[in-house]
Amino acid sequence: MAFKSVPVTILTGFLGSGKTSLLNHIIKENPNTKFAIIENEFGEINIDSELVIKTDENIFELSNGCICCSLNGDLFEVLNKLVTGKYDYDHLIIETTGIADPSAVASIFLTDYNVQTAFKLDGTVCLVDTQEVLNVLGVEIEANQQIAYADYILFNKCNGLTEDELNHITHVIKGVNPLAKTSFSNYAEVDTSKILNINAYQKEQTSFKLLFNNESTSILKPAAHKHHEIVSQSFIIKETFDLLKLRHYLTVALMIQGAFFYRIKGILNIEGLQKRLIIQSVKGAPVFTDGEEWQEDEIRESKIVFIGKNLGREILEKGLKQCLYSSNIGKK
Repeated sequence: MAFKSVPVTILTGFLGSGKTSLLNHIIKENPNTKFAIIENEFGEINIDSELVIKTDENIFELSNGCICCSLNGDLFEVLNKLVTGKYDYDHLIIETTGIADPSAVASIFLTDYNVQTAFKLDGTVCLVDTQEVLNVLGVEIEANQQIAYADYILFNKCNGLTEDELNHITHVIKGVNPLAKTSFSNYAEVDTSKILNINAYQKEQTSFKLLFNNESTSILKPAAHKHHEIVSQSFIIKETFDLLKLRHYLTVALMIQGAFFYRIKGILNIEGLQKRLIIQSVKGAPVFTDGEEWQEDEIRESKIVFIGKNLGREILEKGLKQCLYSSNIGKK
């Protein structure tokens, strides 16, 4: 195939949430798009066998122009086959198993330079079974992680639930992940343009909305949900940051306690920079990219969200304050 940066969508969700139904819906609703689909097992995809016209080295070619790959080894090997083989596709979809942690997959596309030359992560979509989610949240850690890492959450199987019940479920899930966009569906039928064009890691999409209160460094105080140990800690800070100190602090925190940090996302006001600095992290080293320039009449302030397990607000706030540029004033 001709060299191009192919968008990548990761589909995740706990067992029985409807990932296979969504995958088939995506293929059906986008007849002019050629998808490459990576599956852990072909049996899970359950695509009509009449679509399969040949197989070659664990890659099925489908009559609609799509190809389906078996992930029975290293993901890098599968990606290499897709890049070096004579395959033509417009979008890559990776469906994780129902008990998989999607962060390992996402981090490859965010941190590996060679992978980034051929692919760009568009976003992670998590299907939530509204009938069962409150029963598995906090019991099955993978379900918590899948929700925490998502850029888009699709609440599925909404039939039979009242508006109050759906509102309660949404409130609980937002307590785990306040960053993700959401929608509701039955049988995983959704407007696929919403989940295939998330652009979650493009600088144009970083002005995420948060529910601020009037305190300068306190927003979205986490509720004490008994369903899970995952919380989101969100901050708005008006002082400028010292980039070197902040980079060091976050790098060390992720290195030492990376298992507790699931997501970090923020827009940062850095001393001496005329542009926003964007930070993204998915259970790994922090990635910094330039954002848009600050406007003269704009309030310059940092917004940063941490999602993880048992994250102490006071410890995070103390660490962030030590990285402020103002903390250097008067020191030699």
